[in-house]
Amino acid sequence: MAGLFDRLNQELDGFGKRAQNALDEGRLQLERFRVQRQRDESARQLGYLVHRKEKGTAVDALEIDAWLRRIDSANENLERIERAIAATRPDAVTVSETPGPTPESAETAQTAEAEVK
Repeated sequence: MAGLFDRLNQELDGFGKRAQNALDEGRLQLERFRVQRQRDESARQLGYLVHRKEKGTAVDALEIDAWLRRIDSANENLERIERAIAATRPDAVTVSETPGPTPESAETAQTAEAEVK
């Protein structure tokens, strides 16, 4: 009977972890959309400045630089968020410098070479 409760407890713990990962990913997705919206607004404002400059209106170069920095900052934040989203997924793929053992190489004790397709 104790084994049944242990198994039930393990299943509930696993479900809780999956639910927490889903919540974390959802929060990160919302953050990603917010940063994308900020980046798009910055690009729109920069476009207006460039348009005014092309039409001959005086435009402050520091203002253009400020919008460019905002876009760069948003891009960096998006990359950070994308990495965090990938880390929350249990099926995330990681790459290491050395290939892991394959069933064939475990038998022959030789490492296989990576194949690029």
